[in-house]
Amino acid sequence: MIWKIHPDNPEKRIVQKIVKALNDGEIFILPTDTVYALVCSMDAPRAIAEIYKIKDMPESHHLSILCRDVAKASQYAKSISDPVFRFMKHHTPGPYTFIFSANRNMNRRGTGKRKTVGIRIVDHELIKILLEEFDRPLVASSLTVKDEYFTDPDELDRIYGHRVHAVVSGKIREHNFSTILDCSGDGITLIRQGRGDTAGLDLEEAGDDE
Repeated sequence: MIWKIHPDNPEKRIVQKIVKALNDGEIFILPTDTVYALVCSMDAPRAIAEIYKIKDMPESHHLSILCRDVAKASQYAKSISDPVFRFMKHHTPGPYTFIFSANRNMNRRGTGKRKTVGIRIVDHELIKILLEEFDRPLVASSLTVKDEYFTDPDELDRIYGHRVHAVVSGKIREHNFSTILDCSGDGITLIRQGRGDTAGLDLEEAGDDE
């Protein structure tokens, strides 16, 4: 099932329907500032387990949590260094995934079997409004159509519609992914260069120590 929503001014009636369904433990496919993503409540372990099944991936794989702002992110990261904090303040909301050591506020289902957590502060009006209304993070995993450069919500509905509550249409999206920065160690390691600019960060390339 596809729910159409205005990309810049999401209708309050539809937002409230999404919030209610998320509170009931449902899964949605939502547009983000990069690609579409499977999204559910952080407090819905069955839905999180189902996302792993839909993606056909082990629980050791990273899931992201969508946070409203840096202050909310700091409630789930064990520590955020001053350089990373300054970068996040100036570059988010935006197309970045920050990996941190998880603190005790993260349960096992929210992080998989890993001790780290990937945090996104998404620059998309629907996600920002949902996080204000929901008042707690959402769990997300990116979703694209295999072997394509663009993702059409109609195609997502055809493939996954029977396994989610609804696909919320954000139009066709190009496969531009987030930049992934691992901030869980002493330095900052670039895991993947995506849409997000990393100028101003003292980065270590992944694999430099090998």
